[in-house]
Amino acid sequence: MLRSESLPTSPEPVANGLTQPTFRDLLLCMRDWLDVQRDEATASKLVRALVSESITLSANSKGGQPPEFDAQELTEACDMPEQEDYEASSTKVKNANLTRYLESRRSSVEAFFEGQGFSHALRLKKLSPGGRHRARWLLEDYSIESNDDAAEGQPDEQLVEVLSDPNNQQIKYEYAEAGLVKCSFIAKPLLGKGSFKIRSVRGLAFGGTILLPALCVLLLAGIGWLHLFVHRPLATSDLAFAVLAILISWVLAKAIRDGWWLLSDRIAPASELLVSWKEAPAQLESFRAGDERVIGLVRYTATCPECSAAVELRYGEGHERRRLFGCCVESPQEHVFTFDRVTRRGRRVR
Repeated sequence: MLRSESLPTSPEPVANGLTQPTFRDLLLCMRDWLDVQRDEATASKLVRALVSESITLSANSKGGQPPEFDAQELTEACDMPEQEDYEASSTKVKNANLTRYLESRRSSVEAFFEGQGFSHALRLKKLSPGGRHRARWLLEDYSIESNDDAAEGQPDEQLVEVLSDPNNQQIKYEYAEAGLVKCSFIAKPLLGKGSFKIRSVRGLAFGGTILLPALCVLLLAGIGWLHLFVHRPLATSDLAFAVLAILISWVLAKAIRDGWWLLSDRIAPASELLVSWKEAPAQLESFRAGDERVIGLVRYTATCPECSAAVELRYGEGHERRRLFGCCVESPQEHVFTFDRVTRRGRRVR
């Protein structure tokens, strides 16, 4: 790590037309960089809160050390549910992997700062005093040119850590149980407060979502079979009916498949029609509650250790089309992890 350089109280021109700014100028530039990001990572929200609170405190400060914040103060600034409990806040911040979030986007950060005419940029630093003292987070400045020289002479510490420690290629899924994920108004009659018993009226209605499409497919197949006994010239209406029947059967077959895989594999991605539009993608899970088998709307999510973006569950392709994988929302084809609903862990496969 490079030592943070002391910044002047007012901007001064330096070589190459770049500017040596004040710390507040760097904070404002970092806020502008965050404004142009389009990812939905939890780390992005926490870093934005850190920058915003640092700007507020720096406006009332006459200099000195950069503002420091613990995990609970960051979750309070983001108005997260974990803000009332420090341990929950600490776990939230740890799982968000703040340092990796900025480290994976360092080139973008430095290019943005240089584009604004700055010779310095900001990076995240964690202070871990140990004991009963809380770990604290702050933003520190560094020289972009000096950092480039150091990068040429030695490998990236973060990259070495990832390559040398296989555990960094593993993820732990967070679980939001049934009732915490809001369903859409369309799914309210079926899911109620988020779950229903299979042996109930709602369970029969769910069974109907599998049986009725199956009956419709059989009906269309029967009509097509009866057409074989009609001896007349082929009409345009016959072709239109055949195409429409194939499309409808394909859609219904997908609904039948999802319902069957849910009962067989105990979990399947939930249709977007079942989840509130403000909610992230969720899953339907079949689990046992006492002596009853229950189907509920739940969510398994994780943080990508490579770029700190959110990881969502998606079906694989080819011979693994029935297997669920954790895919990073920013790089879903490259940052791919296995998924185990029992251990709630996964390892990187691509």
